[in-house]
Amino acid sequence: MLKDLEKRFSYRPSVLRIMTWPLSSLWGLALKECISDRFTERFGIPILHIEVTGVDAPPDFLRAARDDMPPPCDVLYCNTIPAIHLAQAGLCDGLDEAEFPVLKQLNARARPVADGLDGWPFVIVYDVRYVMMYREAAFPSGPPESWKAMLDNAFKGRVSVYPGGKGFFPIAQVAGGGLLRDIPANMAPCWNFLRLLRPQIRVLEFNTRMTENIRRGEIDLHCTVLTNILQWRDQGYGVGWHVPSEGISVGDDALAVPRGLSESASFWAKQYVAFAVGKDVQRDWTARLGLCPVNTGIERPERFRGDPAYPDRPDDYSKALYVPNRVLAKFEHGLWRNEFNAIFEMSVTEVRNELS
Repeated sequence: MLKDLEKRFSYRPSVLRIMTWPLSSLWGLALKECISDRFTERFGIPILHIEVTGVDAPPDFLRAARDDMPPPCDVLYCNTIPAIHLAQAGLCDGLDEAEFPVLKQLNARARPVADGLDGWPFVIVYDVRYVMMYREAAFPSGPPESWKAMLDNAFKGRVSVYPGGKGFFPIAQVAGGGLLRDIPANMAPCWNFLRLLRPQIRVLEFNTRMTENIRRGEIDLHCTVLTNILQWRDQGYGVGWHVPSEGISVGDDALAVPRGLSESASFWAKQYVAFAVGKDVQRDWTARLGLCPVNTGIERPERFRGDPAYPDRPDDYSKALYVPNRVLAKFEHGLWRNEFNAIFEMSVTEVRNELS
């Protein structure tokens, strides 16, 4: 086995293809500078970044699988829920702890848990928290203490959440008077809150397109990932983040190696994933993103000392509304998204027309 590893290690591909969120975003830029550039320096393999948007599995990836074509990338950087769906469909080439002992150093959250999965079909690389973004000029006395502030008529047309309700369902459930433990059996409070929220929404966009709305000062309240708010705040857009009384929701992202690569491409793709969760790289990468690492023993960044938006560990849910991935994988990108879209189908158009 050792000789086989040495043989594979000695062959370096001309390029390693990483499918990632745009390099213009903090997500893509941090991946490039904290992982890819270092990987190239360490192993001499150039990285080609293939940019995609959204939280679903990229269409090119799905098209290649459907047509029995080679994967369009060597590593996929994506949200965990589509990674679970890909793994359940047998489209991920998993890692082995014996070959990659760094996996034993990771928090339990790093190993995906869902129906039909075992071992390491891919690796969850950090914890994500969906927090309240507020425009500081709109709240001179400080941020609102409840997500219910989104329903205030003063903010009609100045509120936003992610398309499809990503990350917002447990928040809407509790803000609507429901119980977290009732998810997914009884989500009437969630749907009722979303119906009340409907006329308040100005736009439903992900980070890249939302940035322009934030820059123009058009959004007073927004549910988004802390990383995005860090980017906008550092760009001088006058926004801050807050943990309202109901709490914040939890998610994560992953690095996955697609099945169907050549042996050498698969080997180096897995090396990239293992490199990304090594302690030094994890420390710098997650600090840049404002997210909690899965590699244990990394101290909280100074910027987040005493900040409830940043957990002590990935499995610290003291301020969070946590729904396990095995539940999200069944409902979030399917039934819940469909219900959300049915409620919000006309809202953005109506608000835009009213404001124009």
